[in-house]
Amino acid sequence: MAKAIRANQEFFDLLAGDVFARLYTHFPEPIDIYTSGIWYNDEFEKSQLFDDDPDRVMKLYAHTVQWLAEEGFLRFSQATGDPSEGDEGFLNCVLTSKGLAALRKTPDSLTGPGETLGDKIEAVAKDIGSDTAKATMKQLVGAALGWIVRSVAGI
Repeated sequence: MAKAIRANQEFFDLLAGDVFARLYTHFPEPIDIYTSGIWYNDEFEKSQLFDDDPDRVMKLYAHTVQWLAEEGFLRFSQATGDPSEGDEGFLNCVLTSKGLAALRKTPDSLTGPGETLGDKIEAVAKDIGSDTAKATMKQLVGAALGWIVRSVAGI
């Protein structure tokens, strides 16, 4: 059964969650992120459960990394590759203080007591295949980015 091509915005929180999970796991060590290595969960290959066009999702992944950097959540030393080829790399990626602070939030309504958004994003990213996990990731990333500030107690 073919999957419908979804709106770019539908993927943003899922892709941002993947980026956050990688960077939070390795912090403060810089890592390289490549669009061809999408998805924190290695068993979840590319975008097969999300969209019919994996190349489009990889391009959106690159745009997500760039946007997060421009908004000050992460930094990288260099972008490599050819966007038209669908494989870009971002070298020496690391969370900024703003990004780390966002992932260290502990809203009890989205995480367990003492559990940070980063901890929860990391756990959800490892099993992102279910609809429940996708919905949870959208809430977590929204809270980390400050989009759910008033509606989530404890932020």
